[in-house]
Amino acid sequence: MCSRTRVLIITLVLGALSTVSAGVAQQSGVLQIVFRVPDGSPIRSSPVIDLAKNAIYFGADDGNLYAIPLISSEQPRRPKWVFSPNPDPTQRRPMRVAPVIDEARNRIYIGADDGKLYAVDRDTGQLVEGFRPATDEGKRPAPIRVVPALDQPRGRLYVGADDQQVQDINLVTNELAQTFNRAKGAIRAAPIVDFVKTAVYFGADDGRFYAISREDFSEQQDIFKPIAIGSPIRGSPLLDILGTEGAAIYFGADNGVFYAIDRAGSDIYKFETFGPVRTKAAVDPIKNAVYFVSDDGRLYALFRSDEKDSKGQPIKGRERGKQKFAITIVTDNNPNPFDGDLPRSSPVVDRRLGATGTGTIIVGSVDGRLYGINPDSGRAQFILAVPGAGTDPRAAIRTTPALYVSGPSSSIEIYLGADDGGLYVARR
Repeated sequence: MCSRTRVLIITLVLGALSTVSAGVAQQSGVLQIVFRVPDGSPIRSSPVIDLAKNAIYFGADDGNLYAIPLISSEQPRRPKWVFSPNPDPTQRRPMRVAPVIDEARNRIYIGADDGKLYAVDRDTGQLVEGFRPATDEGKRPAPIRVVPALDQPRGRLYVGADDQQVQDINLVTNELAQTFNRAKGAIRAAPIVDFVKTAVYFGADDGRFYAISREDFSEQQDIFKPIAIGSPIRGSPLLDILGTEGAAIYFGADNGVFYAIDRAGSDIYKFETFGPVRTKAAVDPIKNAVYFVSDDGRLYALFRSDEKDSKGQPIKGRERGKQKFAITIVTDNNPNPFDGDLPRSSPVVDRRLGATGTGTIIVGSVDGRLYGINPDSGRAQFILAVPGAGTDPRAAIRTTPALYVSGPSSSIEIYLGADDGGLYVARR
């Protein structure tokens, strides 16, 4: 793209954004504290809700995994249990990936910067005995910074890490089954499973997107040849089943491009932003949209499929991959810009929010605010803040919100962690 064209595009986009961002919601306030990490270490591990155990799980930079009651009369709430991998705090390393719940085996899996994958009992918070899958010591030579993918039908867990490998862990034997070691860069785009194509998809810092057989990691069994992007891929993939149109795999890269490919590895479209794309996308079939956040500080909404007129013809400008809207979600002059090695908050969608049933796109920001965005207008429906938002770097929200529906009125509780060590909740 020539510089003149890019300047024109930036001018047009910023003009549209000034209109979109003008409608700031009147509903604003402070998020309610649920729990604070005792030493104030940041929470950069996205919380995961376990309804069966009345618990919210998340890791923290103090190297511990916490289980906090989902329903409790105590405020702030006392932990159900805390898993500490080492009694010596100086020997622990941050846990920055979201936990994975394995209901079949009553376990939680979480990776850490010490290169270990931990399996913890959901009831007691105790380490599962005999779980040492990576090596004899159970440790890899580099941090685990992406969420593992659970393959329940096969009893396997696919674990990527900065050691440039994806390991296939047999959850029956608790041992390493096979290893993918052809990448030449850290695995920072989390593996996902495609059960139809019996594939595992992920991206790497070597600028390649991989699609390998979940049953055989050898090169001969690749689903398609690695796609060379030429830029680190840290936007974790998402598989979108499109019905009669097949499927799309979405992922982002550090070149600022959001990619949509098909199951054969062929391009569907590319959408260019003005910063690295390091978040996971969210799909909204009802609003025919896909949402993601770029390091240019904006949340983007693209058309998921072609929108058609009464004659069944595609409407110009509303084809798949075209922009519906974009909204800025980072306050000007915020003291805590995006950091390449730290997580970002990815958007989630809930149809039950919104006075008219339009639903809401929910996403956190490094400016310390939780945004609820109208999927029709692209305007903010609500903005809630961590204390110190916009001025204190420790107010940054880097976790993806977790939603809990409670009560007969279907009210929503939105949980998220912040860099100030607090687990917060918003009730809508």
